[in-house]
Amino acid sequence: MRNGAFSALWRLMLPFGALFPGLLLIMLGLSGPVVSAFIGTSSDALGLLRACRNWCLLLCVISIAALLLLILAAVFSIRWTMRREETRGMTGHVIKISLVSFFVEAILLGALLYTGPVLSVIADAQADIRQIESGETETALLWMYPGSALTHLPGPYSGEHPSPLTKYYAADDSLQSWDPYLFPNSLHFAPEPGPGGVYASSKSKEWNEENVPRYQVVYTSRLRFVVSAERADD
Repeated sequence: MRNGAFSALWRLMLPFGALFPGLLLIMLGLSGPVVSAFIGTSSDALGLLRACRNWCLLLCVISIAALLLLILAAVFSIRWTMRREETRGMTGHVIKISLVSFFVEAILLGALLYTGPVLSVIADAQADIRQIESGETETALLWMYPGSALTHLPGPYSGEHPSPLTKYYAADDSLQSWDPYLFPNSLHFAPEPGPGGVYASSKSKEWNEENVPRYQVVYTSRLRFVVSAERADD
């Protein structure tokens, strides 16, 4: 009798329990080793953009699989309760549990895909890949702002991802905004050492024009992955 009651409870709560395998798969997809596997030996802008796109596509596939798993669990549980006379009266409760579980998972996955941001990164990375492959990248003459930081691929970050990129802020001659640019570490780019290698905000623009070099940077439009960078001729 006790085993039968436990079996019935297990089937009734199956939709709620199906939440956890999907969430575990998402956590696995966000882990550093998985991201490293997608990066592989890629080191240039094109290879890293492809790794970024493919990794985010995997997260989409996992999200869909997680929802399908929950739906299958709910259908199984509802059909099981409806077939048995002793549990038929609990069908309504199973439906409520299924709906609540579905909406909880949908909200969590929606936050990942839309605010992660996964979907926008896929679109941006694909556009940048086409731009590099077609040779239509942008070129700008930029001043570099002091400071830089190693950073991960665009997308949701779990705190343990590899850092194949270095983020610099740079501005063109208008100095209207200092925008982030992602330099693949394989470029071995660094502004010239010393205070004269980067823009001195404490000095006038005229002083910087005379004393601070600018860099010719070839980059993509969406995610600003840098394809090449070198000091511009004086």
